[in-house]
Amino acid sequence: MNPRTIPFPALALTAAVALLAAGCSSTANKSADSGAPAQATAAPPAPPPKPMIEGMGYDELAGVLGDGAGKGLKQDLVGKTVTLSLSKPSGRGAPAGTYVVSDGDSTYFRCRAVGGGFSGGEVVTKIRDYRYVAKPLQRIVDLDRCAVAASAEPARPAAAATTAAAAPAASSGGAGTVGAGKPGMDARGNVVDSSKVEAGSGRTVKGLNDYEGEITGNPGPGSKFTRLQIGMPTRQVTDLIGPPTDQGVYVTGKAFIPFYFGSDRHRYEMTYKGQGRLVFAGGGMGDYSSGNLIWIIHNPNEAGYR
Repeated sequence: MNPRTIPFPALALTAAVALLAAGCSSTANKSADSGAPAQATAAPPAPPPKPMIEGMGYDELAGVLGDGAGKGLKQDLVGKTVTLSLSKPSGRGAPAGTYVVSDGDSTYFRCRAVGGGFSGGEVVTKIRDYRYVAKPLQRIVDLDRCAVAASAEPARPAAAATTAAAAPAASSGGAGTVGAGKPGMDARGNVVDSSKVEAGSGRTVKGLNDYEGEITGNPGPGSKFTRLQIGMPTRQVTDLIGPPTDQGVYVTGKAFIPFYFGSDRHRYEMTYKGQGRLVFAGGGMGDYSSGNLIWIIHNPNEAGYR
């Protein structure tokens, strides 16, 4: 057909279609040239915030302690809240009944009370006391109560929680209810008559230099005996808590063994009014002060005289 013979409306429609096709092609080319993605990628979710450490962490506490011998450390620490991850020490020479955060740095933590079944883990608690033992260079931090942190502790039935709250807290320096009802002790494991207490009524512990000994009864509030460790020599004990109210010596069964010349023929006993009694072994006859502490008897009602 001769183009001149195409009607005008048909020509107009053909031109419009061609123009529209050219515009779509141009737009597609621009989109391809710009490299813009067809759909925006969603941003990854923000990581959850790290949990806040309540009070001082271990690193901050270690910085405050320094070498442990600084003046005023006790005043700076007592009452402060700390968050610590405690575990039983693996090295030898650790004080009996203590925990550590890092083995080998000579900083030990003693819990005045513990939650049921606690044997280590993260705790949030307050510092109640601090002392520095020059020999063997140990820093001892007393904590209020050691229990699994609330975030990790499973919920307990209300009745069980009430029972636990009603039970008297036992200091780590005592034996809880061990020995309850035995001679010289009441039904709660407290010593009421030091002179009647028998060996084996408390709990056996291993102290300094692998000395084995016993701790009987429960300390009273502010007891000086909580500063002591089984195995300490007599002189170190008196340096820490002062001289006794009374003292004396009694012989053991080995004193009657013929030709026995060992060092365990007698016991050296020191009594402290309102604290209890301490028993030492290993000193020679005539030199009782050279023995080592083997038995701590907590008795807040101790009269002080043998």
